[in-house]
Amino acid sequence: MIDQTDERVVHAMKTLHPDKYENLLTDNGSQFSRKNFRMKKYCENSINGIHIWASVHHPQTMGKHAEGIEEVPKAQAWQNIRDIDENISVYMDFYNNATTVSTTRSVPAERYHGFIDEGWHTMLVKMLKLESVLPIDHAPEGVT
Repeated sequence: MIDQTDERVVHAMKTLHPDKYENLLTDNGSQFSRKNFRMKKYCENSINGIHIWASVHHPQTMGKHAEGIEEVPKAQAWQNIRDIDENISVYMDFYNNATTVSTTRSVPAERYHGFIDEGWHTMLVKMLKLESVLPIDHAPEGVT
């Protein structure tokens, strides 16, 4: 975005996600302020549930980790919001099922659900179109 004014943020949210949110989790930037008229009106029209503000000075609430979303492969030519959503979903499956978080020394999915999703590797290989290099039926040891 050129800037993060409330007007531009609301416009982007309407454009990128025209459907209603069940709940909306945001940080505490001025564009998301409880007192911001433009955002308040947007929320009244676009949220079925509630607007939740993240804890101040706690970026993990917003999913910001040292192993951030910038790891999503940049070579992908994403054309629309569906492509972006699909690629982020695959990345999140990889992150939650195949990375060990340094602070907990555990894999997020295993810690949260008690198990690792066995399909993450297949989805990642297909998204990156690497079937010829990483055959799906021969996942790395320890990868299911």
